[in-house]
Formats: sequence, C-alpha cells, structure tokens
Amino acid sequence: MQSEMERLLREFFASKNPLLMMAEDLWRPPTDVFETGSNFVVKMEIAGVKQEDIKITLSGDTLIVRGRREDTFPSGKRNFRQMEINHGAFERVILIPAPEENIRASYKDGFLEITLPKAQQIESRSIEIKAT
Repeated sequence: MQSEMERLLREFFASKNPLLMMAEDLWRPPTDVFETGSNFVVKMEIAGVKQEDIKITLSGDTLIVRGRREDTFPSGKRNFRQMEINHGAFERVILIPAPEENIRASYKDGFLEITLPKAQQIESRSIEIKAT
C-alpha cells in the first residue's frame, strides 16, 4: 500500500499538469522497465494504438509517454458482459536518469520499446577541507 502511494505521488508531481491528469480518465498501460549493460529499456503494451497517436517526451529525469486508443466498437447501445480493454487517453510517467541524446523508440506487434542510454557515472571522490 505504501509503495503504491509513493508511486502515485511521484507520478502526480512529475506530470506536467497534475490537475489535468486527475480530471481526465487516464488509463495506465502495463509497462516493464529494465536495465541492460549500457541502457535502460522501457517496454509498454499498447496494442491497438496508432503510432501517430503516441507522444514520447523526456524532460530532465522524467520520461512521459502519452497516447490515445480509440474505441473501435460500433456506435449505438451496447450491453457488455465483460469489459477489460481500456480506451481513451493514457499516460505513464517514469523517473529515469538518462541523457537526452541517442534515445530510440520502436513500435511493433503492440509493444512500444524505448531504449535510453545510461548516464555516465561520475565517480565520487573525497574533497579535503583546508583550514582558513
């Protein structure tokens, strides 16, 4: 429960417009984030979303993926017996320390994959304090 609250707070404050995020009925696509030797990889399941309806933004350490999956059901009255597929606007906010250069994104078979190079590690060192 605490980790879920922490995640919600992180995403709320990382969003460009958190009040808009709360006002809209956004859904959150399933997302995996993992590391390889030199990259971070974000893999998102968004089958049925057109490539032109996906927007990826990196601002500082915040990766934002927004998009929209249109409702493809025929218009008119519908009585669902089961409804699990999300439609409408979605957004995922991921805090990830990556430089803005050399980011790659591909969309294939319903999966969006974003590859971000890891930022160079700056080695820490001790700093001597001199008496004045």
